[in-house]
Amino acid sequence: MWKEFLSSVGIGSMKVDTIVHEPKISRPGKIEGEVVIYGGRCDQKVEGIDLRLVYRYEAVKEESDFTQHEKDIHEKTIESIEMVKANETKRIPFTLMISNDHPVSGEESETVLRTTVRIPNAVDPFDEDTIIIQKN
Repeated sequence: MWKEFLSSVGIGSMKVDTIVHEPKISRPGKIEGEVVIYGGRCDQKVEGIDLRLVYRYEAVKEESDFTQHEKDIHEKTIESIEMVKANETKRIPFTLMISNDHPVSGEESETVLRTTVRIPNAVDPFDEDTIIIQKN
C-alpha cells in the first residue's frame, strides 16, 4: 500500500518518453513515432494517453500580461492501454496528421507534441517534444 501512495504523488511512478521518428515535417505530412511507458514500483491503471499538438508563439495582446501563448492544434487520445505493471515497458505506435494550414515553425514560434498519460488519482506523467514544421 505504501508503494501505491508514493506512486500517486509521483515518487516511483511510471515515466513516459515520446519518440518521434522524424521531428522535421513538411506540410501536409504526418508525425510518426511511439509512446514508451516505463512502469514504476507498482502496477498503475491508465485511463488513456493524450497526444496534443500545441503551437507556441510570441505576441503582444492587450488582454494578456504574457507574451508567450499556446494554441491547441490537434489532439488524439489512445485508450487501448488499461494497466502498466511494475517495471514493465510498453511501446505504443502513433501517427498524427499535419494539415496544409498548420503554422510553420519560426524564430518566435514552435510546435510541441505534448504527451500526457492519464492515471486516476495520481500525478500524470508527461513529455514534450519539439516538432519543426516546414513549408512545402
